[in-house]
Amino acid sequence: MDEQLRQLEQKMNERFDRMEKMVADLIGVVGKTNAMVSDVKQEMSNMRSDVNRIEGEAALLDKRLDWQRTKIAQLEEQAAVK
Repeated sequence: MDEQLRQLEQKMNERFDRMEKMVADLIGVVGKTNAMVSDVKQEMSNMRSDVNRIEGEAALLDKRLDWQRTKIAQLEEQAAVK
């Protein structure tokens, strides 16, 4: 009977050891996943900043192009009048 209890205790201890290792592995995986998600979030934030900058530059170029078109139209009118 004592031998059976000892064997049962040993099996339970082995199971607990495996469970502890599995939990530790899971914690490692979650930690790595969180780090990867953090990196992706930072990269997305950088990309948003880049897109905002590019959109601002495009808007400025549109304004400059509109001004140049207006100026060309004025010059064409002046050339036509002469």
